[in-house]
Amino acid sequence: MAKWSGKKGLFIPLLLLVSLTLNIFALILPFLQINEALHSTVIYSLPHSVKLMWEHKLYAVSLLILGFSIIFPFVKLISLNLAWFVPWDAKRRTTFIHLIELLGKWSFMDIFVVILLLALTSNQAFIHSKIHIGVYFFIGAISMSMVLSQLIYSIAQKMEREQTSPPVHDAKRHWLLIENIYLGWTVPVLTFVAIAALLEALHAPFLKISQFLLASHSYSISDTATVLHDNGQLVLYLVMAGTLAVIPITRLILLMWTWIIPMKIKTHEWMNSFTEGLSRWSMLDVFGLALFLVTTEGKDLVKTEIQPGLYVVLVAIGLCYFLGFLAFALHKAMVRSEESTVAS
Repeated sequence: MAKWSGKKGLFIPLLLLVSLTLNIFALILPFLQINEALHSTVIYSLPHSVKLMWEHKLYAVSLLILGFSIIFPFVKLISLNLAWFVPWDAKRRTTFIHLIELLGKWSFMDIFVVILLLALTSNQAFIHSKIHIGVYFFIGAISMSMVLSQLIYSIAQKMEREQTSPPVHDAKRHWLLIENIYLGWTVPVLTFVAIAALLEALHAPFLKISQFLLASHSYSISDTATVLHDNGQLVLYLVMAGTLAVIPITRLILLMWTWIIPMKIKTHEWMNSFTEGLSRWSMLDVFGLALFLVTTEGKDLVKTEIQPGLYVVLVAIGLCYFLGFLAFALHKAMVRSEESTVAS
């Protein structure tokens, strides 16, 4: 890929090196501080936060953070370097990079765990937490590696297309809403339901503190974002607002747009690729996993009660996944049908 890209691709290895540097600093620099009554103040780095979770018997949380936030980012950078510099079969390389790209967003799980801890310990007299600069290095490192993996995946797709005969498409505009009369209507309907579920998930309380000596606050996604904003954590606020609200809603609106507006096949494919790219930054599922782990295993740190909003979040996640699978399957069926018609 380095040879194919030539001078235009020289910035790729440079940015991979920058991402590696940010990851190293994220491991070294202070990450999280916990202040508990009758306990000394402790400042943790990212590896120490894994130790913190383990000491509080949050075993699944600590192992997932170790895997996705410490080990995987370096494995991903090594893999992207190999894909960039080592000659591979074009199709296998594209598949490999696509798999790496799909897993990239799960490294943000640690950030959402930190966000939930910040919210749960906010405005409490006996426990308090705050973040340190290592969090910002970590967000920068993971975000940059995600952008690079998407860019390298796009380049790999172009190289693969050069080695295969490009499909011939007609100039006809295709209307997905009516072309598959039995299932085409389901995507706009499910998209509307998914948007409604997502908007409800943003405001429905999912957690309530139920620990002696702690104020019994209830939290929703919007409440948590408000806590971050009020405490001056603007970077975390933007991460939460962007990945849990703005990008998911934008993705659903664009998906509905492609379904109800007639478009040429090439336009459909571009829109499909774009919405698929947005799905990498739509992190309601990552937040849902972090929320599940904190509610089930985090009771040794802060005792909480599950509120009905948790199930609304799970429904929104399920709808988004099912909708994405259905839209992808129907779109592929349309493309195959059009290609067979042109070929005949």
